[in-house]
Amino acid sequence: MKRRWIPVVALIVVVAGCKNVKTTQDATAVRAAIDAVNEELVGCWGSGEYECVAAAFTPDGWQMMPNSQPRSGTEDIQRFWQQAFGWGQWEVTLTTSVLEESGPMAVERGKYTLRFTADAAAPPGRPSSQDRGNYVTHWRLDSDNRWRIAAQAMVSEISARAVSTPPVQPPAAAPEEIR
Repeated sequence: MKRRWIPVVALIVVVAGCKNVKTTQDATAVRAAIDAVNEELVGCWGSGEYECVAAAFTPDGWQMMPNSQPRSGTEDIQRFWQQAFGWGQWEVTLTTSVLEESGPMAVERGKYTLRFTADAAAPPGRPSSQDRGNYVTHWRLDSDNRWRIAAQAMVSEISARAVSTPPVQPPAAAPEEIR
C-alpha cells in the first residue's frame, strides 16, 4: 500500500523544487530599460557629463574604449572622462543588434560610432577623429533594480594609423679580444 504513494511524493517534491527557480524578467522590459540607460549614456557623452558616464557603470565596472587603456571602476572612469571632456566635444552612438538576458545579467552586442572634435586644450597628438566599430556590453541588474554596465568593450573596424618608428640600429661591434 505504501508503494503507491512513492510516485505521488516524488511528483510533489519536484513541483515544490520548481518554486525556487528564479523567473526571468520580461525581455521587452529589460530591452526598454537597457535602451534607456544607453540613451542616457549617449546624452552624457554629448553634453560632457563625466559623473553621468561613470554612473552608468557598476562600482567595479570596466570600460575599454578603442585604442585606449582600460578604465576600471567608476572613479577611474569618471577621472578619465573628466579629463577627456576638457579636450573637446565627444559624440557617440550605440545601436543594439542583439540583447540576451538571463536573470540579473544581460549581454548586448551592437555597432557604435564615435566622433571627437578636438579643441585648443587637446593634448598634442590627440587630433579630431572619427571611429566606428562593434561593441559588447555586459550588463548587471544592481540591488537598486537598475541595469548598470559591468564591462564594455568597443572594437574599432577602422585600421589603426601606422606610426613611423626610427630604424633599429644594429648593435655595436664588440671590441676584438686582446691576445
